[in-house]
Amino acid sequence: MLQPAGYIRALAEGLRAAGVRNAETSPVLRLARQGAGWQLVTPHGRIAAGKVILANNGQIESFGFGFGHGRLMHLFLYASMTADLGPEALRTLGGALRWGITPSDPMGTTMRRIDGPQGGNRIVTRTCATFEPGMEASEAALRRTAAVHRRKFAERFPALGSVRMEFSWAGHLCLSRNGVALMRELEPGLFAACVQNGLGTTRGTLTGIGAAELASGIESAITRHFTAEADPTPLPLEPLASFGASAYLRWKAWRASAE
Repeated sequence: MLQPAGYIRALAEGLRAAGVRNAETSPVLRLARQGAGWQLVTPHGRIAAGKVILANNGQIESFGFGFGHGRLMHLFLYASMTADLGPEALRTLGGALRWGITPSDPMGTTMRRIDGPQGGNRIVTRTCATFEPGMEASEAALRRTAAVHRRKFAERFPALGSVRMEFSWAGHLCLSRNGVALMRELEPGLFAACVQNGLGTTRGTLTGIGAAELASGIESAITRHFTAEADPTPLPLEPLASFGASAYLRWKAWRASAE
């Protein structure tokens, strides 16, 4: 029930207050060994570091080195959010100002209502998933899933038929077939806190703590747990992997279509 954007913004503010520099609009384009350390190349400069933690989930594949290649499943989940509900729509809707419904089937429909302090009085609909090994959702997929969201919303709130969806988006998940994370020292001075398996707030936090502890030379229950995990299981070769995953997701979505 966290408000994701509020959570991340508050976390970033806390880091800045503690003296951490947050380069939010500086994507790292290349990562290479430089002497005993590492060099990170961005569009506007270079950064040299003795130790680097990759906390970029499935994008760990984008930096080469063979980390996770052919072993990670890249899924995109889709959501749409209504425009800010006006007084008439709020009277029609009634009920609590803030709530959330999560389906028992992961391929079902999640719906959430948020109120003013979280970004306005809106309803969020989340359903649909696609397998995207290229780690990029297509415009066609966004249009198709947004239409599904509008239909699901109308089915659940027929009295709010005039309410429009203001935003639609996709979110990237990275999973391994055997459910393991990738939290270890990949090369001297290069650490990973990746592959969250759809549990970013919890597993992402734990792997981040573990990677920071490894980089600091600290052993803990967290580092022992993740470093003892097996490697991610290899996926079938393409195009079998994409065909099989897409067919499976469509079958699961069909089974959960009424939820």
